[in-house]
Amino acid sequence: MSQVPVAVVTGGSRGIGKAVADECMSLGYRVVLVARNPRNLEQACRELCEKHSPDAAHQPDMAAVDVADVAAVKATAEDIIRRQGRVDLLFNAAGISIPGTFDQDAETFTRLFAVNLRAPFLFMQAFLPQMTAQGGGRIVNVASRNGKVAVAGLGGYSASKYGLVGLSESAYREYAARGISITTICPGWVNTEMAANEGPSLRPEEMVQPEDVARTLRWLLSMSPSVRVMEVMLECAGDVERRASVELAKLYALKRRHEKEFEELDVRAGL
Repeated sequence: MSQVPVAVVTGGSRGIGKAVADECMSLGYRVVLVARNPRNLEQACRELCEKHSPDAAHQPDMAAVDVADVAAVKATAEDIIRRQGRVDLLFNAAGISIPGTFDQDAETFTRLFAVNLRAPFLFMQAFLPQMTAQGGGRIVNVASRNGKVAVAGLGGYSASKYGLVGLSESAYREYAARGISITTICPGWVNTEMAANEGPSLRPEEMVQPEDVARTLRWLLSMSPSVRVMEVMLECAGDVERRASVELAKLYALKRRHEKEFEELDVRAGL
C-alpha cells in the first residue's frame, strides 16, 4: 500500500472544495477531486498541477459523479479505494442551496437531502471501514451556520444541514476512540458562486473566504492525535453584529408586548 496520504474532496472542482484540494496538495496529499462536471474537474486538476508541479505519486485524480445518484456514489467510492488503496481524509464539500420551505415541491426538498445529507452519509459509509482498517483517518463535513440557526424562507436547506450536523456528531462520538476524527465546519456566507447566486446581504470581501475553510482544515490537521474537534463555526463579522442587533430588537419587542409577564418574572427573581 502506498504511504502517500490520500484526500478525497467532494465538490472539489470549485469554491470551498477547490481551495481545500489546493491546501491538501500543499500538505503532501494525493488528492481525488469529486464533482459532477468533468470539464470543471479537468480544469481544476490542470490548475492544481500548474501550481504545485506534483511528482507521479502526488498527481491529482478525479471522479465525475452526480452525488445525488446513490448507485453512482457507491461505485465511485469503491473505485477510489481500489485505485488509491487508502483514504486518509474525506472532505465533504459538495452541496446545493435552494430557497424555500413549504413552497418547495417534494422533489426539490428530496434533492436537497440527497446532495447535502445522503451523499456525505454514503461516502462516510464507504470510507469508514477503510479508515478503520488503516488504523485511522479524518472526515470533515461542511454544513452551514443554517445547520445551527435556521432562518425563515430557507427551511429545506436548513433541514438538510441540520441533518448533516446530527449525523456528523453521532459519528464523531462513535469513532472518536477508533483513531478517526470527524469534524463539522459550519460557515456563514462563503464567497462562492453559490452564495453569489443567492443574492447575499454582504459584499464578497465581507464574507468567509474559501481559503479560510481550507486554513481551518490545516489547523485541524495540526492537532495532536489525541485531540478531537467536533464542530467549528465560521461567521462573517458583519453577520454577527447584525444578527445580535436583530435578536436584541426582538427581545425588546417581546418585552413590550408582554410587559406584565416580564414584571412578574422580575419580581419572582428578586430583581
